Amino acid sequence: MPKRKRTPKSEKSGSRFRSHSKSSCFLHWLHLMLSDKSNSHAVSWVVPLKNELICEGGGVKDVGKIVVHDIALLKDSILREYFDKSTFSHFEKMLLELGFRKHYHCNHKNTATKTNSCSFVHTKLGKSLQSLLDQSKNENFQREAQSTSAESASVYASTNQKAPGIKEDLCVGDVVFACWLKGVRKRWYLGRVKSLKVVGETEYGQVRRYSILFDDGDKDDNLDEIWVWGEESYLLETAIEDKKRKIFGVTHCFDSNSNDEYAKERGWYVTDLTNDFKFATVAKAMEVYDNLYVRRNGKRACPSKMNFPNKWTFFPDSVPIYNSNCLRSDERPEIRSLEKQEGFDELGST
Repeated sequence: MPKRKRTPKSEKSGSRFRSHSKSSCFLHWLHLMLSDKSNSHAVSWVVPLKNELICEGGGVKDVGKIVVHDIALLKDSILREYFDKSTFSHFEKMLLELGFRKHYHCNHKNTATKTNSCSFVHTKLGKSLQSLLDQSKNENFQREAQSTSAESASVYASTNQKAPGIKEDLCVGDVVFACWLKGVRKRWYLGRVKSLKVVGETEYGQVRRYSILFDDGDKDDNLDEIWVWGEESYLLETAIEDKKRKIFGVTHCFDSNSNDEYAKERGWYVTDLTNDFKFATVAKAMEVYDNLYVRRNGKRACPSKMNFPNKWTFFPDSVPIYNSNCLRSDERPEIRSLEKQEGFDELGST
């Protein structure tokens, strides 16, 4: 790539450059780099058309982000044309100090590694690249503490989820644990949802009944929703109740005065950081809590204070990277048991 003919920064003597802070000067040259279409094969300004999963770059709909398509090419051929310090680590550090969030993209195996392309996301930017340059006039363009509701919305955007209702959304074919009520004792067994029907609606959502085909061939064609749990939810709840699994920042809530048995018996979950939102499953609440915990603490995030530390990759003096499989429910393989390092024993009857 031919070098660009420009005046070295050290020779610029205009008052416009002397008056700019370190961060605003960085944003100015960042804007120039992203504006040059010849750099688009290595780094570009991208406006997502939808909210993205973390493993897709964590972009927010209609909010521009910086996408590094080739980290090696960027640091070897492009950064030195715009910045005095041309290392990628310094480039990354400057963006993180300005409040950007870094998300590595997943490869074809859906795993994130440090050599992959990545995105830098900042929710205070707009669609236009000009919004990045406009921030160069703002001396306080640093990571700002956001309100609980704003942080919550950002988390839902990054995980491509809408704010859920309190009821677990099970579909035909899903692997579940269901209670066998026809015996002397109530026991929970593995099965699949054969069909479902809506029999009413309350302030907490639709009231459903399920037809369950158990793994041993038995069937129950009229099982109330409170007796049907998604497999992951059941395993987590069982481990938590048996004190085999620690949980951080999540509270289980109920409405004892409700006419909806689901709200009265199964309830919903809230986190210490997102009290405005109700989560249908404990797994989702724990995952969102971890996401916000990392957002707030950055490189100071401690694995021992997180619910799913194995879903993150920790680097010295760097913000942890989310690297768990982020498949949609219809793409996810059957889960027969959670990993023992998550705190679960092998599946057994209750």
